Amino acid sequence: MQILTAQNISFAYTPQKTILHDVDLNVDESEVLYILGPNGVGKTTLLHILAGILSPNTGKVFLADKAIEIYSAAERAKKIGLIPQIHTPVFAFTVKDMVLMGRAPHLSWFGAPTKEDIEIVEDALEQIGLLELQDQSYINLSGGERQLVMIARGLVQKCQILLMDEPTAHLDLSNQHRILEIIKQLSNQGLSFVISSHSPNDALAYANNVLLLSGGWVTEYGPPKQILSESLISAVYGIKTEVIFEFSEGKTVPKAVVPRRPLKLSPDALNQPGNPLHQIYLRSIHEPQLLIITGLSGTGKTTWCQRLIKSAFEMDLSVAGILSPGIFEKNQKLGIGAKDLYGGEERMLAQLRENVDAKISTPRWAFDSEVLKWANQKLGSYPETDLLIIDELGPLEFLRGLGLTEGLNRIDSGNFRLACVVVRSSLLPKALQRWPEAIVVDGGG
Repeated sequence: MQILTAQNISFAYTPQKTILHDVDLNVDESEVLYILGPNGVGKTTLLHILAGILSPNTGKVFLADKAIEIYSAAERAKKIGLIPQIHTPVFAFTVKDMVLMGRAPHLSWFGAPTKEDIEIVEDALEQIGLLELQDQSYINLSGGERQLVMIARGLVQKCQILLMDEPTAHLDLSNQHRILEIIKQLSNQGLSFVISSHSPNDALAYANNVLLLSGGWVTEYGPPKQILSESLISAVYGIKTEVIFEFSEGKTVPKAVVPRRPLKLSPDALNQPGNPLHQIYLRSIHEPQLLIITGLSGTGKTTWCQRLIKSAFEMDLSVAGILSPGIFEKNQKLGIGAKDLYGGEERMLAQLRENVDAKISTPRWAFDSEVLKWANQKLGSYPETDLLIIDELGPLEFLRGLGLTEGLNRIDSGNFRLACVVVRSSLLPKALQRWPEAIVVDGGG
């Protein structure tokens, strides 16, 4: 039986920024639905819409087959509860009093809790395992114990579904497990849950279904063991991942998702048979291969590319692209160059901002618009070569749509064999969201 339905939900806090786009979901009795996605994609906003706290700009929410706006606040609270991520009380209520507040929808305006209400509270505290703490101050509890109190408060509402905003955030491993096990046990007794989370692993272990949000859009929706693939998670979160599988009931099913660290590859090994870099080059003969060379400023990303170029020339491979070496004087970086690797021409791309004014700049560097135009023309006109270098794509390109935009277009088009793009660590998620199949390499390797 469907407890909660959302149809074509869209929402914007301001006309210029839509947070959610055409979201659909259904929650059945006893179902645990996880809402996954990066920060800022609208997970908490969606929970507030499902709870009736916010009204969507378009679409409808149905609670027990009735539009949610038909219910009064008290009637709605008897059917659905919302447990926020962080709850800090103003007064030092006891645990029992905090849970007793969940009975408010069942009381009249001036009604006092009855003996039945007290028994319901004590039953919930016993079920959750907090009865012995009922007289303690709520503000003196641990984070895990506070979450359990809020679950108990939701239980005494006698609602059909609980919405929980990141219930295991800031908890240690033991308390995370304790909370999630109780949620699963309660779902087995008929209570439904919608949980916003950052943990694909929790979803794999506890969810019946997952709704994956990216940029406010539903990217995937369904059973977690079917939809949480490496490529999908990498694209949504902007991080390379590996899914660990187990063999269960005659099938191989995903069990956990772990992040992959950047590969340590020596650029000098391009022509060494059996070496991972050489194998990547061999694959590029049949389909494009993209390396993202990443690391902090000054870790040697450009040097890594220079060594790779040297290896390519030793193999008589054709090379094109833009290399951006630093320009130093007395060990101080004063500028950034731009070298056309196909034709050999070099120009000054950027100078310290304190020394020159420019229309295109970052907090540290002022860029020459004419040189950027020249570099983009080169990137757009290269024939297909064995090796393409783009050093580097940074905040101008990923955040502002400026800079070496033809570099973005060239990689998007797949018009290359082996391409190496330099991207600083802070922008790696942006790059992987754009090119989830890229191979990430430690630029200090």
